[in-house]
Amino acid sequence: MLKKIFSPGILEEVCLEGTIFKVKHSLRKNMRRIILRVENKNELRLSSSKISKKRLLSFINEHKSWILNQQDEIKDEFSLESKFYFLAKPYHLKHDTKALYIREEYVYINPVLAKMQSDNFYKKHAKKYLPERVKLWQEKMNLDFNRLSFRLAKKRWGSCNSKRNISLNPYMMKLSYEMIDYIIVHELSHLVHLNHSPAFYKTIEQYIPQYKAIEKEIKSLSVRLN
Repeated sequence: MLKKIFSPGILEEVCLEGTIFKVKHSLRKNMRRIILRVENKNELRLSSSKISKKRLLSFINEHKSWILNQQDEIKDEFSLESKFYFLAKPYHLKHDTKALYIREEYVYINPVLAKMQSDNFYKKHAKKYLPERVKLWQEKMNLDFNRLSFRLAKKRWGSCNSKRNISLNPYMMKLSYEMIDYIIVHELSHLVHLNHSPAFYKTIEQYIPQYKAIEKEIKSLSVRLN
């Protein structure tokens, strides 16, 4: 049985077999089908052209079994069997009622507040460490940018737009120092080439000759981080 729970005008949540899922629905022009993903525990993301609530709920209900199977496959990011990465080092997790802290090979985290504590930890260290590295590489490359900001994201380490604004993902602090420097040089290189052309990668290669090997390491580690 599918219950609908939403504020007037917005589908926010659905209940499937007693489990409440948050719903994020993105409108896309000229889409002929509905795309459904289970991205996080208890979270559905849908994309479609303009659609009624009734049709959206019906579509979710039609795919209920698939959704619940996907939900079962998503690991608990902060279970005691999981690893907590900081500067490419994997730490074992232990649960504690206090604030997040590291002691020897363990990260102690409050299981109830784990997501918030983890995100705050990465944001704190990113804002302390990354601006210094950006400044260092900016001077080496003799480039100027407009603004540096930080944004948590699951699929992007960073971005640079036509307004010369650079955004970095605090989850970069899960990576090694070498990987972090590569991402910074990658985004700064977009100030010269706002694309991924051969000339863009030549710019990166001037400063990080081994960039291809580092890219592979990042992709390999990203699989374990997700």
